Amino acid sequence: MATDTHRIKPPNEMDTNSLFDKMTIEEIRDTEKKIRLDIEKKKEDLRVMVGERYRDLIEAADTIKDMKTSSENVTQSIGHMEDMCKQLKQNYMVRGVSYHQKVKADNTTGKKKQEAEFYGVAAQIKLLLDMPEKIWSSNDSRDYLTATQLYLLARHVNTSLQLNSQRSANILSWFPVLTRQWAAISHFKNTILQGCRNSLKDLEGTYTDKQIAEFLCSILLLEDSTPRQVFNEFLLARTKALQQALHTSLHGNIKDQVSSVVRLLINTVHQIHAVFYNTAIAGEKEKGGQCNLLSEILEQVLNKSQEAGGLLSLQGSISAKCLPKSVKDFRPVLRSAGSTISSQHIQDNCQQWINTCINDIKSGVGKLLGFVNTVKRLADIRDSLWELLTQDGDESQWDLICRRVVNKTLRVWGDFLQPLFVDRVKQLIQYQLETAAELTKRNVSKVMIELTPDTNDSSLQHETNLASYLWTESSGDIAASSVWTPSNKSLADGGGLILKARAFTPAVQSLCRHIDDKLKNLLEDNKPYLQVEEEEEGAGSGVKKTLDTPGPFDKYGDSMLILTYVQSASTTAVQDVLNYLTEQLKLWQKSFEIPDPTTNFSTENKILLVGRLCSALAELAPHLQQCILGPVVWQKSDTVRSVKKVSKSSKQTEHPEWASVRTKLDECKLQAYKFWVDQITKVSVSEFSKALHAENLSSVVEHATRWDEVDIQEETEEGKKHSSKIMVPMQPSWYLHSLLFKLCQDLNKVGGQALPRSVVQDLLHKMTDGIVNVYQDFVKGGKRRVRKSGLPLTQQQALQSLFDIRYLLQIIPRKDDTKTSKTYQKKAHSICESLEEVVDPFDLDVFSPYMQVNLHRQSQRTAVIFGSLAALDKQSVVSTGRAPAAGQHEQHNVLPLSSCNSRFPLLPLSTQQSRSSMQSYVPSQTITRGLDSGNQSLTLAVEAVLPKSASQTDLSSSLYDKLGSMGSRFFSKLQDK
Repeated sequence: MATDTHRIKPPNEMDTNSLFDKMTIEEIRDTEKKIRLDIEKKKEDLRVMVGERYRDLIEAADTIKDMKTSSENVTQSIGHMEDMCKQLKQNYMVRGVSYHQKVKADNTTGKKKQEAEFYGVAAQIKLLLDMPEKIWSSNDSRDYLTATQLYLLARHVNTSLQLNSQRSANILSWFPVLTRQWAAISHFKNTILQGCRNSLKDLEGTYTDKQIAEFLCSILLLEDSTPRQVFNEFLLARTKALQQALHTSLHGNIKDQVSSVVRLLINTVHQIHAVFYNTAIAGEKEKGGQCNLLSEILEQVLNKSQEAGGLLSLQGSISAKCLPKSVKDFRPVLRSAGSTISSQHIQDNCQQWINTCINDIKSGVGKLLGFVNTVKRLADIRDSLWELLTQDGDESQWDLICRRVVNKTLRVWGDFLQPLFVDRVKQLIQYQLETAAELTKRNVSKVMIELTPDTNDSSLQHETNLASYLWTESSGDIAASSVWTPSNKSLADGGGLILKARAFTPAVQSLCRHIDDKLKNLLEDNKPYLQVEEEEEGAGSGVKKTLDTPGPFDKYGDSMLILTYVQSASTTAVQDVLNYLTEQLKLWQKSFEIPDPTTNFSTENKILLVGRLCSALAELAPHLQQCILGPVVWQKSDTVRSVKKVSKSSKQTEHPEWASVRTKLDECKLQAYKFWVDQITKVSVSEFSKALHAENLSSVVEHATRWDEVDIQEETEEGKKHSSKIMVPMQPSWYLHSLLFKLCQDLNKVGGQALPRSVVQDLLHKMTDGIVNVYQDFVKGGKRRVRKSGLPLTQQQALQSLFDIRYLLQIIPRKDDTKTSKTYQKKAHSICESLEEVVDPFDLDVFSPYMQVNLHRQSQRTAVIFGSLAALDKQSVVSTGRAPAAGQHEQHNVLPLSSCNSRFPLLPLSTQQSRSSMQSYVPSQTITRGLDSGNQSLTLAVEAVLPKSASQTDLSSSLYDKLGSMGSRFFSKLQDK
């Protein structure tokens, strides 16, 4: 087996016949595949090997070629360097270099020649040793141009000492300090350049135009640049300085920063004109100074007629005698010729620079002004800028320089700063007004939250019932300075009595005071920005006048614009507060739907507080009027002056802006009172309707009224007289009387004397309409009237209801010609006719005169109690009283108050007056009553007489009648106010 295995060969070494003998077809095919794969792999390996060898060969060839080219370049460079060294040596020999001394014609000995060369080298070494101290001294004194020349001289000396290849080794061996000394001097170049560039960024205007030109000349010499390059570098340095001045991280004063920006801008324009602008090239002929400072200084530095001894200050020094001529006559040389900058180039670059400055100033100064929180501070910054620009000089000269430099006139205030200041002033005004509006809303909300029935705050307790506030005397009710004399002071200065008469409660006064204080602070803050005042000379009265302010710009040119913005922003703030109050009113109106007396009571007080606040805001916040009328007052003044308080004599209706604000306040006030009127009418009429329709015994007894008992005599046809007694209504029903009395109480609680007449009229109209509608529902069908319980309407109820309706028509008359009043009158008369149908006609004829007498008497008796309702019609109660009898004169005792007639009316006193008979009121009547079914009739002569009861005697007093008349006049005057 071993022998057979040893003899078996791999398939790739077997011949074809052996393969077919020893393997199957499948094995042969597998063998074929393996062999083909091996063949392909061998081919791939061969190609990779050949490719790598060929690439290495190509790279080697390229490297050889590059080496050849580099060798040729190095050879050429070395040859060029040799040529340049030879040329440099020849040039220095021509100029007289430090290491070369010309051979004198007298054949100086070689020893003396060597000594002279040695002393010259030693003098130059000493000069290099002294050079750092001189350069440092110049740097410390900011004399960078001198430091530049010293540095260039030191570089020239160092170069000349090392230029001679024959003696450089000896010099280094003689003076080994030479290498270290140049290392100590070489760093001065960067120091000088840094000092010059830092000086170009000067913010305070410390350096003169000549010094700036010297700094630029130093940069030009050290960097061997051109005037255009240093001009661009100057503009770039000033741009960086401007950005640095505008940086908000600087811990400095905002006024100083803004002033630095303006100063830098003005100085830069002046320096560009003085340093770079050449009037001779620009074609402008001026007296002297036609060439710019940069050219003049550069010419002085490069002028070879001056000696370096003046620069070195070596007079009298032994070493100065040994210095070679090349050192003494050294002058800096520019590789490129310095050409003067054209005016067009200056204008083009300066225009771009100005545009960049405008953008930087708008963003930078805008951010800086954002840190100023008062308009007064802005006015201080503006005044400092005005003074700075005033110091700049003649405005015409500035315009000429601007036209030359930037080809246009520059107004630093108008073009750069004025819009930024105006925008910031508007932002501050807007912020203060928004803060005032927001604070007002918060205060109102706070008061509303605390305004509850169980509040302990005395000032808020007055909001629930003004009677305790109005009728409580306090020390500040009357101003001590004007007790008996009328004055034109404002409402807030008139004393507490006027405020009580206007129903301005302490809470309302406090809210208005907060608003007025905010607006006062706003006006006082704006005052320095809008005007300037100075006391007249020799005027001891303190009279002030405004001054004209001629100067670089009009400091108060924005006054009208700012006042107009204050006007519009104030109107917007008022509208914002009114929108808040209107939203609250709508929410409170919806809360009336909650059947909770406590909630409704609080809601009513809140609504009334809003109405009083809107009424008081225009009168107790006088600074609001000043904010609105600021532009009007400004326009009327001939000169710029402060916005002063508008006197009462001025007609406010002439100013539509203020009239518009007053109208908005009145609309909100009337809306608040309308909600209150609707609520009180709804509740009162509902209670009245329940009392009128009540049919249970307890309600009838509770609301029963006393009737008058009248004795009458009837005479028959036979002439006999029969005495009888009748009962007639003598006063309105208790529920009507209670309704009217409660209505007067409600008006007194809310300060009815201060309510607008239209509000009270609306209340009475809605109340009377509601009462009449209740009676109309109560009386339907006349005699066929049947109430809900099925019981008929009795004659007594009809007579009482008839008396109530007539009493209502007399105590609250509605005599206007409006459609609603006519409908009301028509509806009331229709109700009266329906009630008369229920009463027997004969009884109606008998009762009517007595009812009419009682109606007149009751109207006069209740005139004072219901004065708040009856006083709307001045002729209503007074005209219903009886006239004095003929020949009878009623005497009055009048309290003489002639000294104060402008404050108090006449005070009537009661007098003893004889009681007149009721016969003067009631005419005699003949009454025919059917006694049976026949035509028999009875003629009754009815003669009315007054009842003899004690109660009637008391009620007939003339004092009561006069009090009624006085009450009518008093409440009518309050309503007129």
